[in-house]
Amino acid sequence: MGTAAEAFGVALIGARRVRLWNAVTAVFCGFLPGLILIRPYSAQRLVAGFLLGLVWSNGFEYVYHRWILHWPKGELGKGHLLHHATLGTPYEPEHVTFGSSPFAVALIFIVNGIPVILLDRAFHLRIAAGMLIGFAVYFIITEEVHWRIHLGGWLPPGFSAARNYHLAHHDRPDARFNVFLPLFDLLMGNLDRERPTRVTKSGESSKLISDFYRAATEGILVYSYLIVISIFFWCSFSSPTRRTQKILRKL
Repeated sequence: MGTAAEAFGVALIGARRVRLWNAVTAVFCGFLPGLILIRPYSAQRLVAGFLLGLVWSNGFEYVYHRWILHWPKGELGKGHLLHHATLGTPYEPEHVTFGSSPFAVALIFIVNGIPVILLDRAFHLRIAAGMLIGFAVYFIITEEVHWRIHLGGWLPPGFSAARNYHLAHHDRPDARFNVFLPLFDLLMGNLDRERPTRVTKSGESSKLISDFYRAATEGILVYSYLIVISIFFWCSFSSPTRRTQKILRKL
């Protein structure tokens, strides 16, 4: 018993340190860039960007959890398997943080922040500040809620159902990929997959159709994300060229 308690204590100390620096990284990569860009923005655009940033983060959480963390051949997937395998063990705290390290958190913000800034610059939307702040708020809340679900701790009344919701994912890892706000789980039809169903020919056909629809929808989401990123880069680098051509024509 003493050995298990000691192992849990050591793991908890290390995990708390990682959680702290993950939050600090989120502040530096989300809040600070947002505050730098906030001055020329109206309050309406700031709020709109913030709300859009929360929705974007929820979608990225789904994609990141569904395809990257649950891809067993990838390094991140292998690490996430330890999160599932150590549930209820003294080593659980080592694998509870949603960002495995501050470096990984920084990469998450870079992957999401660059397309947003390029879009904002190309189309003069002026919502990047709110979205970056929304990214940081969503990440910190998700990390904290996930921590309290696994290691105990008070959750606000609105988040109390998140504990059972997320632990159901550990019972059936093929569903419920959002931690506490199941927007994209609802969109992708991953809320009720843990319910048992009778195996019949019609039910099997319906399941095949449902699986095909879900796979097609998820594929469209990924390819749309890649296409949007490509458009952002094209707009960012091609716009100055077009302006230069116009100037040369006038000359």
